This record gives sequence, structure tokens and C-alpha cells, in this order.
Amino acid sequence: MDGEELLRRYDAGERDFRAIILQHTDLSNVKLDSVNLSGACFYHVNLQSANLKNVNLSSTEWSDCNLSVMQFWLCNLKDATIEQCDLESARFFDCDLRGIRISLSNVSRAAFIRVNFQDAKLGGSGEDPCEFWDVIRPDGVFISGFTYHIT
Repeated sequence: MDGEELLRRYDAGERDFRAIILQHTDLSNVKLDSVNLSGACFYHVNLQSANLKNVNLSSTEWSDCNLSVMQFWLCNLKDATIEQCDLESARFFDCDLRGIRISLSNVSRAAFIRVNFQDAKLGGSGEDPCEFWDVIRPDGVFISGFTYHIT
């Protein structure tokens, strides 16, 4: 499936896109609400400035994607794998990030607000720090308020 087909089917009312594979697709500035993309694979996908709300992204794989300035609202990214992606200035609000694995990715100025990182493996880096508000750390401890570090 390509990005155009995904958007065409979404506009027609379809919401179940489990296990799709998207490659070399531009979905920048897209807005998706209440979609099931669990088990999907995203390779070289541009989602810059996209806005996802209440989207099931559990067990998804992301590789070489542009997720900068993207907003995730109430999304389930449980057990997702994000490798070599640009997450600069991405925002995660009230998301389930349990078991997520982030590696070799730019997370400069990314913000995580009221998210659960329990059992997560976080290996991103960047020139500027991430921001965390009211998060559950990978070890299960709740950190109230604002911090730049959760370890």
C-alpha cells in the first residue's frame, strides 16, 4: 500500500490498516484519528508535522522515518521499534509507550507528556535535551512534574 491509497481509504471511512507496509511515502502534515495501524511497518516515510490522535501503533516498526514536529495524542505505541528516525521536536501526549524501543534516533527537543515508558529501551540522542512531564520511567517509577532526565 502507498500513502495515497491509505489516505483515499481513510477518507472513505476505513480505519483498520493492521500490518500494512508503507515505504518511501510522503505523509507530511497528515491528520489521522482513531485508526488501527498495529503491526504496521514504516520504512523511509515522511510524517513531518503529522498529527495522530487515538491511533493504535502497537508493535509497529519504524526505520529511517522523518517524525519531526509530529504530534501523537492518546496513541498506543506499546512494543513499537523506532530506529534511525528523526523525532526532533516530536510531541507525545498521554501515550502508552510501554516496551517501546528507540535507537539511533534524533530526539532533540522531543517532549513526552503523561506517557508510560515502563519496560522501554531508550537509546536516542540529540544536541538538545528531551522534555518529560509526569512520566512513568522504564523501571515503573512515576516522576511528577518536569524533568530533562528520567533515568
